[in-house]
Amino acid sequence: MAGDTPAADNLNGGVVRNGAFPRHDQTFPALSAGEIARMRRFGETKTYKQGDRLFEAGKPGPGMFVVLSGHVAITQRDGLGHVTPVIEQGPGQFLAEISQLSGRVALVDGHAEDDVETLLIAPERLRALLVAEADLGERIMRALILRRVGLIQGGVGGPVLIGPSNSSGVIRLQSFLTRNGFPHHLLDPERDHDAADLIARYLPSVSDWPLVVTLDGSVLRNPGESEIARALGMIGAAAADKLYDAAIVGCGPAGLATAVYAASEGLSVVVLDARAFGGQAGASARIENYLGFPTGISGQALAGRAFTQAQKFGADIMYPWASRRSIARARMANLPWRLTAATPCGRALSWWRAEHATGGPASKTSAGLKAAACGTGPRRLRRGSARNRK
Repeated sequence: MAGDTPAADNLNGGVVRNGAFPRHDQTFPALSAGEIARMRRFGETKTYKQGDRLFEAGKPGPGMFVVLSGHVAITQRDGLGHVTPVIEQGPGQFLAEISQLSGRVALVDGHAEDDVETLLIAPERLRALLVAEADLGERIMRALILRRVGLIQGGVGGPVLIGPSNSSGVIRLQSFLTRNGFPHHLLDPERDHDAADLIARYLPSVSDWPLVVTLDGSVLRNPGESEIARALGMIGAAAADKLYDAAIVGCGPAGLATAVYAASEGLSVVVLDARAFGGQAGASARIENYLGFPTGISGQALAGRAFTQAQKFGADIMYPWASRRSIARARMANLPWRLTAATPCGRALSWWRAEHATGGPASKTSAGLKAAACGTGPRRLRRGSARNRK
């Protein structure tokens, strides 16, 4: 049950759930004094009193914390209020997971166990750190990825889905949350006491499955993907007047590759998708013919790496964002084109459609130009942008 608290071990000065993070040294590396000194120029010092909350699950995180003194307890919480200890972090360790690259919602709670001094590195400065300090950035990036994987595999936090496991609604939402790497778990309404209590209170009909309990305790009845994404904070607040150099419609391998190429060259990029990152390839059990992976790789692992890489360079990735048809009809009459999917989500100087699921061309609709997402990238984007066609 979600409310059960697993036993804990003491590992390298931190308390961690048994088996949740098998690669502990890589997941929770300790930073040396010299490495912390190199990081100081990217952040600012923040202090917290005992009991203060540094970050909260379900709300946007402020960035990555490097603990200079004191200790911080990390816990995972689900929609029913069950709290599970994750780890305790002390001096020389850092607090973050992959969400903090883009300022998305935190998946865990962090509380000061005593008076704490930290170095807070905001998301944009964290991305700069990963690029400027390559060796240190590699260790941090690996840790961020492994922490997200551990939280997903733990199966105790995040939204709670209540319904029969063979319900079409349950299958649909489980697939959506899994594809987007969001921790969640399912309760059987016939076997779980907490589920039975909620069913007695809300009396769901067959069409209401599943009930979804979000982190703030709200209960949704068989929500659509956009509805649950907004309730969980997966869709950030879009800046209607933000000006992007390039908008990419489609978040499969082609779209993500185009985003990486463009963003790594300093362009401001937004990627829109109707469902999840990864496209058709992200749902593949195994891909054997993708360049650079001679032993093969799962579609979800490939998509996750590309998604993380795009965030590392600062690409804004928005999903699920309306339907694919409404995205494709984004109004682009004037330069810069205004993107209006479900809601205004910015303006762009160029618009690209990522076409094929396994890395085919990304087409530029304004002039009919073609650029292979796996090869040409930002150079063609820049040549085709409105900014350079004056």
